[in-house]
Amino acid sequence: MKKTLIWMLVTAMLASTVLVSCSDAPAAEDAAAGTADTTVTSGTEENISEETVEEEPAYDPQIEAVDYEGYEFRIMDRSPDSSGWWVSMDVYSEGLNGEVINDAVFQRNETVNEYFNIKIQPYTIADGTFVNELKNSAAANDHLVDLGMLTLATSLTASQQGLLYDLNEFDSFHPDAPYYTHSILSDTSILKRNYLAVGDMTLVSNEGTWSMMYNKQVAENLHIENLYDLVREGKWTIDKLFELTQNIGTDDGNGKPDLNDFFGLLTTGDSFAGFLYALDYKIIEKDPDDSLVYRGMTERLTVAAEKMLSVLGNDHITCRGQLGGDWSVFQTMFEANQSLFYSEVLQCVTRLRNMDVDFGLLPLPKLDETQDTYHTNIHSWASDALTIPTTAADPEMSSKVFEYLSFVSMSTLKPAYYDKALTYKAMRDEESVEMLDYLLDGRVVDIGYLMNVGNVYNGLLNNLQSGTMDFASFFQKNQKSADKMLTRTMESYLE
Repeated sequence: MKKTLIWMLVTAMLASTVLVSCSDAPAAEDAAAGTADTTVTSGTEENISEETVEEEPAYDPQIEAVDYEGYEFRIMDRSPDSSGWWVSMDVYSEGLNGEVINDAVFQRNETVNEYFNIKIQPYTIADGTFVNELKNSAAANDHLVDLGMLTLATSLTASQQGLLYDLNEFDSFHPDAPYYTHSILSDTSILKRNYLAVGDMTLVSNEGTWSMMYNKQVAENLHIENLYDLVREGKWTIDKLFELTQNIGTDDGNGKPDLNDFFGLLTTGDSFAGFLYALDYKIIEKDPDDSLVYRGMTERLTVAAEKMLSVLGNDHITCRGQLGGDWSVFQTMFEANQSLFYSEVLQCVTRLRNMDVDFGLLPLPKLDETQDTYHTNIHSWASDALTIPTTAADPEMSSKVFEYLSFVSMSTLKPAYYDKALTYKAMRDEESVEMLDYLLDGRVVDIGYLMNVGNVYNGLLNNLQSGTMDFASFFQKNQKSADKMLTRTMESYLE
């Protein structure tokens, strides 16, 4: 922040335009750096020659550097799925190859390896086998892995079955540290226990975050107002999205909506989940003891559903799969200027890196201007979370490595993903970087979604996708099953 203010001062004094690229920022060479001096110079020495600003000390969790004598430290992570898109990218690298994420992972691991005298190794298996592998390890007492990089949904399942440690048991865990996403720690805690963490180390969770893109050429042609300013001013709402898209759809001449038409929004059926949480509704709430409480039917859900369907349920505004096609078809249509907006998870942003026309990034809209902040959710499967299995050979060692990995990721993985791989290869302007802040800082998780409590989430999503609005009847029908499942869930944690 101080460096930014100095640059603003320099710019004002020189009365000229200064362009600063995040890719030009110096890399963090020492993960545990204390203080540093920043020198700012200009080419006009008579106006301002040099200013030196002392930065605040970098955050340091002060993890003891224990010598573990070359211990092979294994981390459970996912193997590639059938699509090839969703694969572990934040756990292990065999060596430097010039690819920015790969090299950042390698450098991060080398730093941690040297700090503790360990050898980080992956234990790579299919996502669907995580829980069974941990169960078998517990039964055999074979200390299969030392950490687990599980999905969000799998992490909660494993914690419910007593297969994960509460991170708060360990002195080395710093829940307030800047390398953790605090809203996720809060949303996924149960009885004030944290079994998983999402943050700078969990890049797959970045990829699985729901987002929105807009085509800048289309926006210019339609004389659309500055969308970034709408976000900054808190005026980017679902009503505004409807206003901007309700009259811009065009037909190719056959008199019916199809994939050759122009739409206001391209997306998939999964977007109902993204919008549901963006509009600030959750199936599960917490009581003062951090117990899970079934929220059920609310007035906010009724209002949110109505506004969502005005956009997502309108065939002249939105193409979301009801006309055929999948994400690849919609991506091709967006690249061909057949839509103003395109809503998908962040990984799809990087798939647009070869798009000829510039596009920008936005958070999903709010319900209204009174909503405190922009929210978005992380796909339960297209995600990852760092955990400590109860079968770890040395839980204290695991907790120290857990924290130090997360800490060093702040100065290695985060810049690699955030400032280089995503920002400058895919997004086309520095304002989109600012929008990425809104996205990643505003992420929320609903345990009702992750656990599908009482099958409410699936049923609610089906109702929304079909355009059904009889929520009172739906929730009344599912009340008993949801309450029963919640009771069993809370009993499992109390045990």
